[in-house]
Amino acid sequence: MASHSLKIRLVLAACSLTIARSLYAGVCKRIGEFKQKRSAKHSGEDEHQAASSAGPPAELQTALAQAGQEHLLAEWDRLIADQRRQLVEDIQVFDLPTINRIFASSQHTASTSQAEAEPVASVTTLEETLPQQRAEWCKIGYKLVAEGKLALLLLAGGQGTRLGTSKPKGCYDIGLPSHKSLFQLQAERLIKLQRLAAEAAYASAAAVRTPVRWYIMTSGATDADTKAFFRDHDHFGLDPAQIVFFQQGLLPCLTEEGKIIMDSPCSLAKAPDGNGGVYTALQRCGVLDDMERHGVECVDCYSVDNALVRLGDPYFMGHCWQIGADCGARVMAKAFPEERVGVFARRGDEVHVVEYSELSPAQATSIDPVSGKLRFNWSNVCMHFFRTAFLRSVTGELHAAGRYHVAKKAIQSKDGPVKGIKLELFIFDTFPLAPKTALLEVRRDEEFAPVKNAPGSETDAPETARKAILDLHTRWVKAAGGGIRIDRGAAQGVEVCPLVSYQGEGLEAICKGRTFRGGYDKLLQAGGWP
Repeated sequence: MASHSLKIRLVLAACSLTIARSLYAGVCKRIGEFKQKRSAKHSGEDEHQAASSAGPPAELQTALAQAGQEHLLAEWDRLIADQRRQLVEDIQVFDLPTINRIFASSQHTASTSQAEAEPVASVTTLEETLPQQRAEWCKIGYKLVAEGKLALLLLAGGQGTRLGTSKPKGCYDIGLPSHKSLFQLQAERLIKLQRLAAEAAYASAAAVRTPVRWYIMTSGATDADTKAFFRDHDHFGLDPAQIVFFQQGLLPCLTEEGKIIMDSPCSLAKAPDGNGGVYTALQRCGVLDDMERHGVECVDCYSVDNALVRLGDPYFMGHCWQIGADCGARVMAKAFPEERVGVFARRGDEVHVVEYSELSPAQATSIDPVSGKLRFNWSNVCMHFFRTAFLRSVTGELHAAGRYHVAKKAIQSKDGPVKGIKLELFIFDTFPLAPKTALLEVRRDEEFAPVKNAPGSETDAPETARKAILDLHTRWVKAAGGGIRIDRGAAQGVEVCPLVSYQGEGLEAICKGRTFRGGYDKLLQAGGWP
């Protein structure tokens, strides 16, 4: 019995020793972990203290001091390392002396009197041009397209905010029977233009030999969505290799005294540099080099929100090319004297665009006694021709000429909204720099249907653009011998697929002797006619 009791005591003692050893090991482990954490904490604190004590890069401080923009580093000591890196990178994106120079020149531009503006001396009118001359222009234009010497340049940086969507404007459906987006309408017009040009330059039913390059300028707000939209729609039947996307640039927002505004302690307030920013973007993004590699010698530049745009118009392109113009514009007579559009004017020998707000009421309504038309009559509707050599030369000249415009806005800053300015270039700011300019009047009801205002607006709305397209296509069908019998409202008409007809051509075999009773008829759509 005593022996059994002894054994029990020995077992208990052994267990106690094992437990004690285990507890001791656990305590030692915890002490070790605690020491490691404390060491890491002290190390992090040391690193943080080292980062906190580090000043801004000396070169950056010098550059900011020379530019008078030292305030950008005012909160440096409060920033952590990642925020400091972000701030430095944000500042280094911009050339500070250039920003100051742009601001100074914009102040001069804003104060320049418009009193010396005079009407442009002459404008060529397509309808009044002899048929033989028009045919020659068209032949030249088609040849430029067929040989790949003409490219398209689309300004597509805007969102459809006023249309009730945050998506790019080009994705918008204006309510046509086909429900095609603005991007799709343009892509299909391009496909048809390529086919017509190949047939005109080579032979009937000739294949497209050199696809037209389509350069599309997006913005930070529209780039990803635009690319995704094209991918999701298989590039609307185009070769993806012929489409080049590139982004519009940004400029910092400034106070009225020229100081850069910060929208957070570690970032600058920025805004797009206007549609005229396309010139610097073409150079910065390598687009001009791409044009040179592909033999592009001229471009047709237009805005995404024109639902009727006749991109690559062979008459206009051929006219500009034939007379040796460096740049050109399709223009149209103002709808009424007070129409809120910029108009072409001249100062000396230079062609300018004068904004509607810059014309006095007397200038806006004055009549030419000889022609009986408005003296300032020719609207700028952003349909431009440029030679690529001119585009390459003009970027530096724009900065030197001080063409930037001031848009006074409430700018969101780190301290709340402040009065400030956004600096912008306009697409037409290069016209005064061109040795030779061409202006060609075209018909508003054939080539211009802007989509700018909210649905239901009286002008420049989806409904007005839709009506313009259906009205034009209805005229095409009637001119081709077709009849229309649609009784569903004044805005109704027929829609002709751009793949079927680019500008009303080739419809006789489809339309003659037929009556169309619906807006969407398969005979007028691609694939609907044998």
